[in-house]
Parts: sequence; structure tokens; C-alpha cells
Amino acid sequence: MAKEKTVLKPLRIHESVVKEIEQEAIDTNTNFSQIANYRLRHHDRTLTPAITATIQDIVNTADELVGIFAPKEIAALQKKVEKLWMYLK
Repeated sequence: MAKEKTVLKPLRIHESVVKEIEQEAIDTNTNFSQIANYRLRHHDRTLTPAITATIQDIVNTADELVGIFAPKEIAALQKKVEKLWMYLK
């Protein structure tokens, strides 16, 4: 997949937002631009990767606990979580 072309634009950002983005970049071992671009691209989506990962963890736990007794229900839950992951793309 080819890298998307970037454009340099001057932009005024509140200092508190800059600090948030810088900290998130440190926490995720990435850079300011990647975090800022991700936020801009996904600004209208309240479902985040972290929330989806938590949902996935819950489904995985349910699978471990009751998967033997309710395999069809667990498969249906997994499909629902897959749809959430697709929403993030």
C-alpha cells in the first residue's frame, strides 16, 4: 500500500491539546503527526480502538467460560465484534 501524500498546513492548536497528543504519542510509541492525523480522521467516531479491544477481551472471556456450552452464541458475538473493528477502518 502506497503512503498517502502529506500536505504541510499551519494550524493553531490549544496548548492543552498539544500536550495531550504529545503524551499519547509517547504512550503509544509513535509521533505527534500520526496521533493528530488519526484524531482528525476519526473525530466523529466515539468508538475507539481501546474500547473495541475491551469489548474483544470481554467476548474472549465469555468464550473461555461458556464457549463449550454455547458455541453458536459465542460465534455470533465474535462476528459482532468483527463488525466493530471494521467500523474503525
